Amino acid sequence: QSCFCADLVFRKFDVSQWELMKGPEAKLWEKLRVKLPQVFWTRIENTASSGIPDVYGAHENKSFFVELKVTKSNKVRLSPTQISWNYSNVYNGGRSFYLVEALSTSSLYLFSGKKGRELQKEGLKSGPLATFHAPLDANQLLHSLKTAPL
Repeated sequence: QSCFCADLVFRKFDVSQWELMKGPEAKLWEKLRVKLPQVFWTRIENTASSGIPDVYGAHENKSFFVELKVTKSNKVRLSPTQISWNYSNVYNGGRSFYLVEALSTSSLYLFSGKKGRELQKEGLKSGPLATFHAPLDANQLLHSLKTAPL
């Protein structure tokens, strides 16, 4: 399965145009979509800046939101609306995460959606739920998205 939203983008542009348009978060989205094709993914294009995460995923009766971030350093930039939305979602029983790729190591860091303030203040050192080093163990990432305590 693939995300309907991404399929529309691929039909609209040829591959070379798509490669030129990709920013770091778009490349992280593509990595997630390709490595976990068994997940029903929906890319949320949010121009209203309401804080809703970038991606919604569902797999085997579990669903989760994922805010994608990429950093060149320890610092992770989050907007107040992203912090608020993710915290409120977890507080009310939902599953949401920040998935941060450190470009310097190609490692992925998974943080609870309720830890946005800490992530904003302390960066990658704020205590991720899980760390995934290259090459990515996609099954372990999926397991964490579905079962990690928030």
